[in-house]
Amino acid sequence: MTGFNPLVALRSPRETLDGYIILPRLIDKVRTQARGELPAAYQRNLLHRGGTLDGRFLAFTGLEGEALRAVILSCETDEPVAQWVAHHATRHSTEEKQRWAAEVEGYRPAGRVLLYLQATVPEVAARIDCALVSLLDLIDMDEGRLAVPAPGGVADVEKRRF
Repeated sequence: MTGFNPLVALRSPRETLDGYIILPRLIDKVRTQARGELPAAYQRNLLHRGGTLDGRFLAFTGLEGEALRAVILSCETDEPVAQWVAHHATRHSTEEKQRWAAEVEGYRPAGRVLLYLQATVPEVAARIDCALVSLLDLIDMDEGRLAVPAPGGVADVEKRRF
């Protein structure tokens, strides 16, 4: 598993497919795991229900993780996966998808989740207060898509909208 580079292997959780954030990243994680290249830290919550991003996506869409995994692995490209999701997921308007995306974007970790994240992304946690930025920002900072602000510079990240 040496040489795993999340910047190359995984899309940002903000990227969308058919209006769904997180879905392109889920596709990448499932395919990367199938090749035996996904580190254990990424596999821990892969397609599990609950408060994780994967779980939030599954709850919002009403999809079952193993059914989604099977479809992803049977499709060579993203488009057939998006078509399957559109056919099998709970129907949501574009506005509902946008509101849900904004809700996910607005989530700031607290409590046990915050402690877990601080342990998971120690380099980022050493430089900023992880409670002040969104979970999506933390992922993008940890994976190198977003610069980690200098101490005291978190306000700039907090104001940014995607």
